[in-house]
Amino acid sequence: MTTTVLIYYDFRMLGHNPHGWDPDHPEWTDDVKAMIELQYPNSNLDTYSHPERPERLTAIVDRLLLEPVDGVRWMLPTPASATQLERSHDAAYVAHIESLDGQSGWLSKDTTAVSPGSVTAARLAAGSGISAIEVIAAGEARRAFCIVRPPGHHAPADRARGFCLYNNLAVAAAHARKALGFDRVMIWDWDMHHGNGTQAIFYDDPSVLVVDSHCAAPFYPGSGLLAETGSGAGIGYHLNVPLPTGFGNAALVEVFEQVVRPAARAFQPELLLISTGFDCHYLDMVCAMDETGYAAVTQRMSALADELCDGRLVMMLEGGYNAKALADSAYAVVEALAGKPVGALNVLAEDPGCAAASDAAAFHAKSIAAMAKTSS
Repeated sequence: MTTTVLIYYDFRMLGHNPHGWDPDHPEWTDDVKAMIELQYPNSNLDTYSHPERPERLTAIVDRLLLEPVDGVRWMLPTPASATQLERSHDAAYVAHIESLDGQSGWLSKDTTAVSPGSVTAARLAAGSGISAIEVIAAGEARRAFCIVRPPGHHAPADRARGFCLYNNLAVAAAHARKALGFDRVMIWDWDMHHGNGTQAIFYDDPSVLVVDSHCAAPFYPGSGLLAETGSGAGIGYHLNVPLPTGFGNAALVEVFEQVVRPAARAFQPELLLISTGFDCHYLDMVCAMDETGYAAVTQRMSALADELCDGRLVMMLEGGYNAKALADSAYAVVEALAGKPVGALNVLAEDPGCAAASDAAAFHAKSIAAMAKTSS
């Protein structure tokens, strides 16, 4: 049976187009080159171009338009307002980003930058999740995939970082909580990089459960340790799953089976959100996943949403920098959201991430058990 899938996209997000080095900050350039050499040792720094480029979105959109998936409805997002952004970001920070509209420049030494169309793109990216949740909350659909840039999960409340201006998923989660009356929202961030910004925004908030699987520190941004479980009332509501580089599809399935699903059943969320990075794909050179793994976990998350929260599931694009990997992975995810049966799962002979997923499950078992008592 085909399920309706809302696809949120606006071509104006292509107007975010930072590129090149920053001649005004040579020390930043040195730091960026060192970071690139560490993560991508075979890169040619002489021909380096900014990886967060417009082609990331056009690769996905072109594939979905050339091979339409039954059940897809294309939707235009409404840009996020200052009030909506300020539920997750400091008002002074929002005002600063808005003041950069039409300008170019770097905001951080990790190559986070703006071009003249970036602020419009950032408002649309943050507004996409809000638009999707409002339609889903009204009962008009159950699934949504937001094709957005700039990404969001590295941005805390008060600064730009890691290619991110506004924390798109955090803005959506806060809107669900504070404007639409959802009491419990769950986030799974499966991007290759730890979502340090999302963690910081919700670290003391027991109404938002965050599971974050990622390449373990010191991999960028160097956070996301097992012991980072929340603070104050939020202790036990942040479950990090650090994994070794090179992990494949089986590891992410194990993260779902051993951490995500048990935590969700304990927490009883009313809405599921996924920070959907595709940079664990083998074509991005660090990990060994492919589109069959993303389809498999999307199918499992869809079933979990049906079980726990009337099917309410919103996915928002984060990282992923190889055009083919993005197109193949996003297409497989949309098919899974629409209810197409998932085929064979490609697995490594030995997946280095499976043991780490089990270790994280054992570490978080007490938090999940405590959560179940609180929710019952």
